[in-house]
Formats: sequence, structure tokens, C-alpha cells
Amino acid sequence: MIIRVAIPGVTVETRTVGDDLHIDISPEGGATSPATQTAPGGLSPMIESGDLKAGEVLYWSRPRLGVRHKATVLPNGWLSFEGKPYRTPSGAAVAAAGSQVDGWTAWRRERDGVIIGSLRRAQ
Repeated sequence: MIIRVAIPGVTVETRTVGDDLHIDISPEGGATSPATQTAPGGLSPMIESGDLKAGEVLYWSRPRLGVRHKATVLPNGWLSFEGKPYRTPSGAAVAAAGSQVDGWTAWRRERDGVIIGSLRRAQ
């Protein structure tokens, strides 16, 4: 299959997950606005409490697809998945799955397999 897309100022990437084709569209060079670069991510409270550390790896196993996704916790509480920053675990999970997913129940800490949603504390 050949896909050709030409949109000035936009990067288009394709990837396959199982039998599904995913198309990612982002601003040229993956630029983000200054606000998104500094806004704290959803994992910030867990970094502050010591439950997660910047640089820590999270994983999401999908055995039926034969896929194991990995993401890295960033110092600002965001996740880096496939080289792109996501403010929430669900945002990264949606990017991985191509459909709506609750990232808080999907992602686990690699060091012990704990589901990251279980690390959330009552506000």
C-alpha cells in the first residue's frame, strides 16, 4: 500500500499495529506550543510523591496483538511515547491504540508491573 500526502507545514507518519494502519499527523518538526511545553502533565503528582521517577519506563502489554508498548516518564509529568510527548497516560494510550483507551488502567511501571492508576491519590 502506498500513501502519499503533501500538506505544507505538516508531518505525516504511518505505522502498523497488528492489521491496523495508523496515520499520525503533526506540525512540521513535531513542534508544540510554549504552553504545552511547560504545563505539568498528569503524572506530576506521582513524581512529587516519589511513586514515579523521571526517566522511568512504563509498559502496556497487548498479548492478542503481540504488542508491548513502552513510554518514558518525563520530568514535567508527561509521557514520551514513540518520541512524542503526551500530557496524560490516556493520550499516549490513544496514540498507541488509535482508539479511546483509559491509559490509567493500561500503563504499568516496568520495575514492578503496578498499574499507574493505582498510584493516584485522593485529592
